[in-house]
Amino acid sequence: MSGSDSTRNQREAYEQAQALFLQSLEITPEDRVPWVLAQSQYPKALQQQVLSMLQADAECEPLQADPGGTTSHQIPETIGRPLPELDLNQPFPEIENYEIIEELARGGMGIVYKAQQLRPQRLAAIKMIRSGMFASSIEIERFMTEANAAAQLDDEAVVPVYELGTVHGEPFIAMKFIDGEDLESVLTSGAISLQETLTIMTAVGQAVACAHQRDIIHRDLKPSNILIDNTTQRPWVTDFGLAKYLNQESSATSAGDIMGTPGYMAPEQALGDVDMTSTATDVYGLGAILYRMLTGRPPIQSEEAGVAKHLQLIQEHEVIAPRAINRRIPVALNTICMKCLETDPARRYAHAGELVDDLRLFQAGEAIQAKPLSIGRRIYRWARHRPGLSITWAAAITLYLYHVIYRTFFQETSAEFHVAVAITVTALCCGAWVWQQCLTRSRGAAWVLYLWLTSDVIILTAFLFSAGGSTANSLIPLYHVMVASSVLRCRTNLVIYTTFLVMVGYTALWINLATYYPVSTPPLNTAIPILISMLLIGVIQYFSLRRSMISLESQSADRLK
Repeated sequence: MSGSDSTRNQREAYEQAQALFLQSLEITPEDRVPWVLAQSQYPKALQQQVLSMLQADAECEPLQADPGGTTSHQIPETIGRPLPELDLNQPFPEIENYEIIEELARGGMGIVYKAQQLRPQRLAAIKMIRSGMFASSIEIERFMTEANAAAQLDDEAVVPVYELGTVHGEPFIAMKFIDGEDLESVLTSGAISLQETLTIMTAVGQAVACAHQRDIIHRDLKPSNILIDNTTQRPWVTDFGLAKYLNQESSATSAGDIMGTPGYMAPEQALGDVDMTSTATDVYGLGAILYRMLTGRPPIQSEEAGVAKHLQLIQEHEVIAPRAINRRIPVALNTICMKCLETDPARRYAHAGELVDDLRLFQAGEAIQAKPLSIGRRIYRWARHRPGLSITWAAAITLYLYHVIYRTFFQETSAEFHVAVAITVTALCCGAWVWQQCLTRSRGAAWVLYLWLTSDVIILTAFLFSAGGSTANSLIPLYHVMVASSVLRCRTNLVIYTTFLVMVGYTALWINLATYYPVSTPPLNTAIPILISMLLIGVIQYFSLRRSMISLESQSADRLK
């Protein structure tokens, strides 16, 4: 058959599958599979392709045959509900020089088969694009990038590529077959020793360092992409589907694309900043894997949060040190892990080779190159992880220092007012500490934040009530500070609530001043603009936060790969 005839046949098959797919969408979801199977005028392979398209359209896993050999035809109406596998007695792909034995795994992009290579005789893993002949150009480019990247690496911990070819116009990769399970499964089944952790991380780090030497970054390092051989316990790095060549442009990645896996994704990846991704991005991934092995959890954890919330946590929160979770972790290893997980890429190891060097120094009992955080840096990280507590303490201390300086150098204040300041500062500081403990124990429950803000407004208003007269008027900007700082909580509804509460507090204060200090009471033409300014600050903060969150949700929904 000539090349033109082959191209024409492929185009006709594509058009038939597309037409059948569009017709099936007009059928009710539960009747689509039997309807497609009833279209006997189409080849079985084409029917299978249309069913795959329907399953992808429903964003769910393939169907599964029942044990009796009859095929289940039900597609759940609820998107995202696990689906059983569908067996249409469709033979495995026929690839020259390979005999496919079974399907090993099926993911969002690819299918992996176990196969027997005939010449030379050895087991192999065959990976193919899940959408087959209907794959987009970007899917194909990423698939080819994975093959080419892995083929260029000769490290003993990178799964080697035997062959890259096509069958019926669909690309495939033949790789070394690893008889084992991924590191995530190993960690889920039970903790591993510190020595095993160091052995695995050194081997994986060396493999990634080999890639970095060839200007290749993996961009999706995580435990499930590391295979552990059952016989030798040797780790293998796999899945270079999101790999990037630092010295080449690629249409598969553009500005704003979010590449990686939440929990193991560097902050610059969460921002979709393609230009910022570098070898330090992979260093973060390696640090996240080490963190998971040391603590039993990823560095950023949000089991019940959506993808958008998870990405927000990556960007806005510092990682809790491993030793804060497990005090038995050596200090030097804790330092290595935290250097990998720095928010700023410039503060991490420049590439995986530097990480491997420090891991080897640690194993040899020598001093590592990474230095513990300075006192200033620790305070900064502590404050970022506890924004409410840090801003409250900072504001309270500033208020007290201002009062002491003013009382000492400018004007002697009454003893009653001095006591009121001391009580207010103490109440704010102690209350903030108590609410922070409640917030930690409740795993960030919203009700704690609302009660915390309520108590702060009540304490501030009570203090201004006691100050009276001109002193209260001079401290009214504290209300504005409270509205502005509410954005640090990253909750739009909380900004609205704080703005409303502060306006109520100021109104009550104005009424109190008008009743007991009429001479010092601001006139309405002053009080109303103050209320309006509070409202405007709240509105600005609300829409700023909402805009950033909508952008984040849009990226996570449309661009997360």
